[in-house]
Amino acid sequence: MGEKGQYIAVLDIGTTGTRSVIYDLEARTIGTSYTEYPTKSEVPQQSEQDPRDWWRTSGETMREAIRRARINPGDIVGLGVCCQRAAICPVDENCEALYPALTWMDARESASYKAIREKVATKNVRFSLQKIYWIKDNYPEIFEKTHKFLSTDAYIYYKLTGVYASDYSNSIYGILDPETLKWSDEMAEEFGIPVDKWPDLYQAGTVVGEVTREAADHTGLAPGTPVVVGGGDQQCACLGVGAIRTGIAKATTGTGTFVDANLEKPIYDPLNILFTLPHVLEGRWILEGVLPGTGAILKWFRDEFCHQEKLLAQNMGIDPYAIIEDQAETVESGSAGLFVIPLFNFAKGEIVNLSFAHTRKHVARAIMEGTAYGMRGMVEMMEGMGVKIDELRIDGGGARSPLWRQIQADVVGKKVVVPQIAESTSVGAAILTSCGTGCYGAIEKAVDSMIKILETREPKPENQKIYNEYHPKFMERLLAGFAKVMAGE
Repeated sequence: MGEKGQYIAVLDIGTTGTRSVIYDLEARTIGTSYTEYPTKSEVPQQSEQDPRDWWRTSGETMREAIRRARINPGDIVGLGVCCQRAAICPVDENCEALYPALTWMDARESASYKAIREKVATKNVRFSLQKIYWIKDNYPEIFEKTHKFLSTDAYIYYKLTGVYASDYSNSIYGILDPETLKWSDEMAEEFGIPVDKWPDLYQAGTVVGEVTREAADHTGLAPGTPVVVGGGDQQCACLGVGAIRTGIAKATTGTGTFVDANLEKPIYDPLNILFTLPHVLEGRWILEGVLPGTGAILKWFRDEFCHQEKLLAQNMGIDPYAIIEDQAETVESGSAGLFVIPLFNFAKGEIVNLSFAHTRKHVARAIMEGTAYGMRGMVEMMEGMGVKIDELRIDGGGARSPLWRQIQADVVGKKVVVPQIAESTSVGAAILTSCGTGCYGAIEKAVDSMIKILETREPKPENQKIYNEYHPKFMERLLAGFAKVMAGE
């Protein structure tokens, strides 16, 4: 039991499930709980979720995290939220979903969106518009009935406080002007989506409201607990790994892989491969590269091809990924020329150079290496735009595996630093909450107090030599696949 009033609660609404965490003010985990929810993917490029699952699992996991923490809910000084980004859900005036949420992985396009795609692309990243147009073209009656188009965070804030709210890092995917950080009247008119159909905007780290009595009954939190605006998962992860200074980039591998570098002013990729997004840090931006579905490919491989490993892991009481990793470690760097091109989300994924000499072990390692090749490609593009990167702070599932950590260092050719807590998105939200509730006076002080380093890995020259040879060949296939995706082929 800690001292009264020394705890932070976090709701982390991810792509595959919800995690609730109770932290003390040094980011030690006091209690945690995680529950997955389903994603509907019955046709190519479809990715839908029921937002009621977000709220249901928020209640289940928060109640369980508080129980495991063995604390009085009244001792929690604030609740923070971090979420998957670019999901969109139309709701009515009672915040009831009119259609399932289309997640960031939903790549379906309507005819009218295809007609304006190039115009949208010039405005940086507008994934939500693609999804809204899909609803508008296929279900025009739903578009007309929609009171608000809500991102994941906005849905959760309303359920917690009764306030329609979002922060800048989550709102860039709509009609936000990235320079003024306001909803754009010009884009609202141009794309036919009125400003009043979007939630209100708040700076991350701001108290947006208090937990209502109804939300308290659902979550186990005390009524009146301050709710602090958090941010998108990747921006929060930048805080959670301590990547807030020049020269330090963050690389996350979860369902997908995200590489983020800090910017003091926005710069834009003319090819629109890298995205410029508002940070959760006031007056800062991030430059981000994305490879959707990388971690999801390893999960797919586990579920479809590793039945023996799963059974053995169950009998041994261990994670099946540990067995898959041990097998992949027996394969030499480069996987004997095998590439896995991670564009499965867009039906453009490839397993390249497969031969009778390759085994499942080779495929497992090639999946890990493919993720790292993609990371290196993004880092090189950022450096080509003048962004200095000396070090990668990594987190997510790709940071839990010692083999995968070393592969990332060897392929990217940078020092790889691993924080003690791999799930850094929730730590980032906890940092914002600790500052928003006055526990820390400045973000930098909170980061220095709450972030601890587990290990540092340097590239191995003998492996670098192999990966330097294979990387251009991988990127040629990857970029060709991306070109087809962008062309709508």
